[in-house]
Amino acid sequence: MRVAIASHFGGFQSSYALHVGWHERARMLERFGVDFDFLVNKKCRENLYPHQVNILPNRPSSEPLSERAEFFANVYKDVLKDYDVIFTADMMYQRKGNFLACNAAQRSVAKDLKAWWCHWIHSGWTTRPEKYPWPESLRYTMPPRSFLVYLNSFELPQLAAMYGALPHQVHAVYNPKDIRSFYEMDPLAWRIIDELNIPQKRAVQIFPFCSTRMDAKGIDGVVRMMAAVKRAGLPVALVLANANSKKRIVEIEEKTKWIEAQGLTHGKDFLWTCFLNDHRPLPRKTIADLFKLSNLFTFTSYRETVGNVFQEAKISGCQLVLSSALPCLQEMGGPEAIYIETDHKTPGIRDNEPGDMQTVGYSPDADTYFDEIAEVLIPRLPDRSHQWYFSLDRIWHEQLHLLLERAYAASKGEDYMLVGNDTIKPSEVVTVLEPMEAYGMNRQWGTDHPKTDLPHDPESKDESP
Repeated sequence: MRVAIASHFGGFQSSYALHVGWHERARMLERFGVDFDFLVNKKCRENLYPHQVNILPNRPSSEPLSERAEFFANVYKDVLKDYDVIFTADMMYQRKGNFLACNAAQRSVAKDLKAWWCHWIHSGWTTRPEKYPWPESLRYTMPPRSFLVYLNSFELPQLAAMYGALPHQVHAVYNPKDIRSFYEMDPLAWRIIDELNIPQKRAVQIFPFCSTRMDAKGIDGVVRMMAAVKRAGLPVALVLANANSKKRIVEIEEKTKWIEAQGLTHGKDFLWTCFLNDHRPLPRKTIADLFKLSNLFTFTSYRETVGNVFQEAKISGCQLVLSSALPCLQEMGGPEAIYIETDHKTPGIRDNEPGDMQTVGYSPDADTYFDEIAEVLIPRLPDRSHQWYFSLDRIWHEQLHLLLERAYAASKGEDYMLVGNDTIKPSEVVTVLEPMEAYGMNRQWGTDHPKTDLPHDPESKDESP
């Protein structure tokens, strides 16, 4: 299946919702391995989108509508002939610039192309007028060989009435707004999120520490707490962000066996970042990204004056579970934290001197103690599920994949109503996305572009007919 996004974009603007939304849709297609091209105006100088092809020409809007429609129809017949599904960006309702001409052209060539069209309607629906002679009829009648796509499902009946469409000809696909794109998370953060399936986890913790001091930093308490949460029935994700690991492989392997003996599965419930990053420390940006997604931070270090990672967890809004033996943590953790008994170093006594190490004896055992803490902890865990409500993955699996498969079936003359979520093959992530810096970019046009009030349909007065 080959897909085209026929946008006519002549420039990109980070504050313009249409551009940002289609940026995310393109990334969604890329993420799930769809063979697609993002078609933009051939004079577009910016290259921000995956699979961008600068190929669509423009015409001065001062020319007669019928001439412009014929011009675009000839372009579409040539450019779009090899595609099976075509997405358009708000072409079916807008009237300014060349919108009506493109609308008329797309309708006229639909019968000559093999593709099925999915026309996104980004504008709010309106009541259908009693009379709508051409060219206004282009804005109030159902285009051939197509679906209409709206940004919410509540108003689909009104949209269908506006275009005289049948219910199965209109689909809802939300605007994607992925937290990873919004915060421009780096590919390593994306990979860790995918490895542990963090969007589906109820308890998430990142634990940055030095591999040479993993026991002193309280890794056992972190693991016991997460294992207790899992025993209570919650899906968990523990990111062990360990630095200085090259000479500690044996210790890490032994600790992995111990962690699995506590009931956590390597690669599903927890992972060591050193094996994903060639034993390099996790970049600070990646750590900050993962703290944004975390809702739990257990910290049972033997000795601290403050704890840098504790501070990062607190400002990230994690529920804190802290050692009750360290005064600094009680001072800064506040009454919202949960304080637990763990092994610790006695303040003021040098290492290896009498009384240095204080070991806690749990009664009847450690599992029972941490299970009781989990009962208190779980109701207090912040709910982070809202972060993934508009994610690329959710919208793909619940909305866009089905639309795409139905459109593909229709393009082949098959009964698309037989295509459902239970009949299509589940798709897997094939690409970890690079940051595109879409939200940091704030240019409306590339160099030498004429400016208009329509950033998605720039006029080009210097193009010959």
